[in-house]
Amino acid sequence: MDYSLLDDNILLRLLRTSDEKAFREIYDRYWKRIFFIAVKKTRSKETAEELTQNLFVSLWQKRETANILQLENYLLVAIKYGIINYIRLQARKEKHFDAANYIGSDENPAEQAVLLHNLQECIQTGLLQLPEKTRKVFTLSRFENQSVRQIAEALNISEKAVEYHITKSLKVMHVHLRHFELLALISIILFPF
Repeated sequence: MDYSLLDDNILLRLLRTSDEKAFREIYDRYWKRIFFIAVKKTRSKETAEELTQNLFVSLWQKRETANILQLENYLLVAIKYGIINYIRLQARKEKHFDAANYIGSDENPAEQAVLLHNLQECIQTGLLQLPEKTRKVFTLSRFENQSVRQIAEALNISEKAVEYHITKSLKVMHVHLRHFELLALISIILFPF
């Protein structure tokens, strides 16, 4: 059978039965377009390759359960959300590590390491204050960059429950990180150079 002659709906049906040739045809048919969209938005070939790869890995992993009506639309929306999540993650990383730059760019690397270590300790202390399920939701959301829906499915809880746990964890973490910011500002005042 020549899979390149099959339309997307037939390929989807074959994919749901774990037909690897159907998956390969979907990949061959759409990877380049998905990749170029990701390159255009991220301006990084390496990041685009990773996002494209993650999208197709996810498609294969969810092949039996995904409710895909229009394959092309599904892939385009999925890469859009993959890019958005990537950008959010990068912004979060920058925000967390901006605190390490409080003292200035001429700072001693040893002092930067201590400040970063203190930030990590502060985050860990905050995590320990959370109930187990809230901590798990926070970790999946903020460190593994999973969506509310993904977390709800993974933990077998409602999306509203996930949102509740995220809100609860953010309040606790905000208090703990406020203490860190205060310590960083004291360091600036006491040790300006």
